[in-house]
Amino acid sequence: MLEEIFKIKTEHQKGAILIICLVCLGLLIFLAGYLLSFALTGSKMAQAQEKGLKTYYLAEAGVAEAIFKFNNDPTWKNAFETLPTPGDPLCSSWAISPFSRTPALFSDGSYVVTITNLGCAQAEIQIEAKIALLSGFFSQRVVKVKVFKAMGSSLEDYNVFLGGPSENLQINFTNPFRVHDGSLFSNKAIRVQNLSYVEVDNKALAGQNISVTGFSQLIATSCASNVCEAGCDAGNECPPEAVSMPSIDFDSGEVSSYIYQAAVDDCSSVRSDGKTNCLFTPNEFETVMWDNYPLLSLPSNVVVYITGDFNLRAGQNLVINGVLAADRDISLGEDLCWTSSNPPFVRCGSSRLQVVRPGTPADNFPAGLLSKRKFSTGAWLDIGGEGFNVNGLVYSGDEMRFSSVAASVLIRGAIAGRKITFSSMWGGIDIYLDVDVVVDTFKNAQYSPIITIEHWEEEY
Repeated sequence: MLEEIFKIKTEHQKGAILIICLVCLGLLIFLAGYLLSFALTGSKMAQAQEKGLKTYYLAEAGVAEAIFKFNNDPTWKNAFETLPTPGDPLCSSWAISPFSRTPALFSDGSYVVTITNLGCAQAEIQIEAKIALLSGFFSQRVVKVKVFKAMGSSLEDYNVFLGGPSENLQINFTNPFRVHDGSLFSNKAIRVQNLSYVEVDNKALAGQNISVTGFSQLIATSCASNVCEAGCDAGNECPPEAVSMPSIDFDSGEVSSYIYQAAVDDCSSVRSDGKTNCLFTPNEFETVMWDNYPLLSLPSNVVVYITGDFNLRAGQNLVINGVLAADRDISLGEDLCWTSSNPPFVRCGSSRLQVVRPGTPADNFPAGLLSKRKFSTGAWLDIGGEGFNVNGLVYSGDEMRFSSVAASVLIRGAIAGRKITFSSMWGGIDIYLDVDVVVDTFKNAQYSPIITIEHWEEEY
């Protein structure tokens, strides 16, 4: 009896051990499977993260290529820069076909570029970038970017236009300063200081404040953040919206650029170096001035382009019958004397500059003095006379400074610069707005050369 009971217990114990072993084995198999699954998931996540980063770079490459094509591909550029017309003021007619690149950036990468017309020089770039995975799936990134080119603003109302985003128009120790048939405009402040007298036929507009201090006077309809006189459009001019600086095509190489025109114009009548075009290095133009002292009258209806600085000094009188453009800075009357290795070795005196517009307004010829960088004047501009007489546009891509000029200044056209300062101008300044010559000299440079990214969004 006892033996049978012991035998039954032993068999029960063996069965329990077997069950425990099976449970432990199942648990080990489950843990091993979980560990393997965790390792595989981690590997996939690492691969996905790596591919996702690559896909992002791939999408960025697609955006960069699209922007490059907007600037350099003739088909894309001409479509994107379609100008508004009365029949199509929103430029809705242009379109660019989608294109793809395979492989792109990586051997397993590709992207498709789709362009959506949003208006005149406005577009949405959509990049659908993909990188193939080993599983047969794809890592995908969709990027949408809105881009635009600023529309060059018209200067039809402004005798003096200051287009820098953070610079002031300063008039200091200047009497009289008269603006005829037009207005003053500054994206930031207008400051009339220290015994200055400013008379404007129309408006003085400033994106920030207009201040008149130091026993000065400003006779104008003032429209700004701190003042909104009768005659201002309170909703739009107090203050006015910022206006981008219009661009001038100095040296793009296009047929309409000034450097191209100078290269094909004829200046053989004033050159003695065997060349005939009107494209000068600074040293070449210095030689022309030295050889034609004291009066140099440039050929009519040509563009003279100097690939560097231009310095008028030491009693040199210059008549520009059209356009003189400088690749760098323009300096007028800042030096009393001028030395050279050629006889008479030194010359001194006060200088005079005159710009004449060739033809008639109906001919649409440009005229002016154009500096790609800075523009400045000094004390040695025809003391007591009319040292600066311009029928055209005076333009500076950077800072413009009229300073210490005892001669009178007469401009029939307009002045445009990023930052403009008038200081110690006791001979008087008169600026008569001539819209026709301003438009013809800007040459309808409607769009900025810079493409601006307005909005960027991503989808996974």
